[in-house]
Amino acid sequence: MVHKHIPVSAIVLTRNETTNIARCLEAMNAIADVVVVDSFSTDDTLSLAETARSDVRIFLNAFKDFGDQRNWALDNCEPKYPWVLFVDADEFCTPAFLDELAAFVAKPEIFVGAFIAGKNYFLGHWLKHSTLYPSYQLRLLKLGQVRYRKEGHGQREVTDGPLHYFIEGWHHNGFSKGVYEWIERHNRYSSHEVALIERLRAERIEWHNVFKWKGDPIARRRALKRLGAKIPLRPLMRFLYAYIWRRGFLDGYPGLLYCLLRVAHDIHILAKLAERRNQDINRR
Repeated sequence: MVHKHIPVSAIVLTRNETTNIARCLEAMNAIADVVVVDSFSTDDTLSLAETARSDVRIFLNAFKDFGDQRNWALDNCEPKYPWVLFVDADEFCTPAFLDELAAFVAKPEIFVGAFIAGKNYFLGHWLKHSTLYPSYQLRLLKLGQVRYRKEGHGQREVTDGPLHYFIEGWHHNGFSKGVYEWIERHNRYSSHEVALIERLRAERIEWHNVFKWKGDPIARRRALKRLGAKIPLRPLMRFLYAYIWRRGFLDGYPGLLYCLLRVAHDIHILAKLAERRNQDINRR
């Protein structure tokens, strides 16, 4: 089914996204209102956005973190519709996802938001297993019902309302700018993860959620994250979990490379944790 006018305001966060922005916006032609919140790009991101979609609305705001940027967008961009969809520039909506989105917003309002799990691609392959699919984020929300707060390098939703889980998801190409950029970006991310892991290590593990195979996948993922923060040999355990237990080997050579890249990311986090502890000792 081809939709011409889905009554949703889509907000895209950008900074230097010439590789992705045109494809991202073109994939959202069916969405009625599209907004770009740019962090002062130094390339042609904004001109390409205007070419791809003549009615795009553009706002500028310095980026602090994802939670802050999403909250700023909700407060300052004046979404034209009560439902707001956050899409990253390297995430591309599919027709099946747009069908589900159109059907969801047309129903009587029971939920205040919805979790969406993107399908991650690397070397032209969907990494169904090694990326722990489905890994949900709350990206569709009812205006005024959901806020965000910083959580590691990303964000976490803040709401007391009922939430829904989408079946379909967009295509996410986190390597669209190349492996070099992915490594550079995740070097920054690992610095943000240090404080989060220190906090999670002090929190109680909810074992009933760790072993709950059915039910709320977000509660289980967050319980596993607390457990992962505490276990020794974290990089090795993560590799075994993703590549063996979650059958990342079924993703072939791209899956193996991706799992090894994630191991390197976890090693960087451990090294930065050790560095912080050493700095604390030296300050005493």
